[in-house]
Amino acid sequence: MEKRYSLFNAYVWGIAGLGLILLATHIPKFQDGYCLLDVLFIGVMVACGEAVAVPFPRGKGTASMATPLMFTAIVLYGPAIGMWMAALATLRKRDLSGEVPLGVVLFNRGMLTLCAYVFAKVYQFVYGEFGSIEFPRGLFAFILAASAFTLLNAILIGKGLAFQLRTSFASIWRRNIAWMLPNMFALFPVGALMVLVVQQTSPLVLVFFYLPLLVTRVSLQKYIDLWDTYSEMAAALSIALDARDSYTHGHSVRVSEYSYKLAKRLGLSDDEAELIKYVGLLHDVGKVGMSDSLLKKEGPFTYDEYEMMKKHSEIGADIIKAMKFLGKGEQWVRHHHERWDGTGFPAGLKGEEIPLGARIIACADAFDAMTTDRPYKEKMSFEEAKRELLECSGTQFDPKVVEAMIQIIDEDLLRK
Repeated sequence: MEKRYSLFNAYVWGIAGLGLILLATHIPKFQDGYCLLDVLFIGVMVACGEAVAVPFPRGKGTASMATPLMFTAIVLYGPAIGMWMAALATLRKRDLSGEVPLGVVLFNRGMLTLCAYVFAKVYQFVYGEFGSIEFPRGLFAFILAASAFTLLNAILIGKGLAFQLRTSFASIWRRNIAWMLPNMFALFPVGALMVLVVQQTSPLVLVFFYLPLLVTRVSLQKYIDLWDTYSEMAAALSIALDARDSYTHGHSVRVSEYSYKLAKRLGLSDDEAELIKYVGLLHDVGKVGMSDSLLKKEGPFTYDEYEMMKKHSEIGADIIKAMKFLGKGEQWVRHHHERWDGTGFPAGLKGEEIPLGARIIACADAFDAMTTDRPYKEKMSFEEAKRELLECSGTQFDPKVVEAMIQIIDEDLLRK
């Protein structure tokens, strides 16, 4: 953990330092007062775009809609002005108020400066000059340069988030970046058109280009809102289920947390671990189909009652299946009462036939049930529950999952 943190700090300050060097060696020169006013106007437009940036689903990063305006400044006024605009016009209120750590603020300045520098170098290499753009060679150069800027920016942000969140770059790329790139690339022709229009008229006309930028911003925000809605819906269903039975209140949340830890311990990808966290939250959602008299019965079930209760896993799987966000976890809910030796339900699956997600949830579910007071039994201590898991390893539970669960329990005990 400390190594990851030190890597994050080294990365942040390394990019920040590189950006400061580039800024120090590229001091802008203005031809006249009109040029300065034009640049200041575009800078204000960039700042307005930054004010409505879209937050990433994971971590504290954001995606800005102002990059086409930065591209315009670089092409029309050269790399030095473009780099300083990228560094300064993108500062936000929270950057200046101390809400964001200084290192992160400087990292963002350095990253954007470096990306602007790369844009300028690619554009200059292909087109050869700044101050104007002509088609088709200028458009080709612009799109190549914008692609270099966008991909480098995505890589630098992704790597930083991976260090910060102590997760894989691939996971950050899939969750935070990959879905956003098509929208960003779609703005490149708009950026080129901005340059063409400004060189023929005035920077004031850039106000009219805010509409397509805002449309893109809205579409990206809808994606984030949809993800949040799914998360909130899963949590709400879990709370509604737990509210029916005071003895199991909080059970679903704890099973979700244990399942997530197990998934990470067993080497599942970050996406799979996050999915199992939500599926674990709803592993007993099928109990909404059970009557209160059955769900809250304090004594042992009759044969018919037990057969009825066993149906909750299949009811839950059908509910999960209907949810696009969680549908991949349907089989985990359906089979989380299977046993390693093949004597479980509903299908009597055995060993590796049982989906790994179901084996993980089964172990997490059993451990929390053992360590929680129920109407028909008192809770066990963590040590007693550990012994029970070990005794049932190879019969009720997957031995590998039990081994991982014991490690998690020991770590939790050390923290207490």
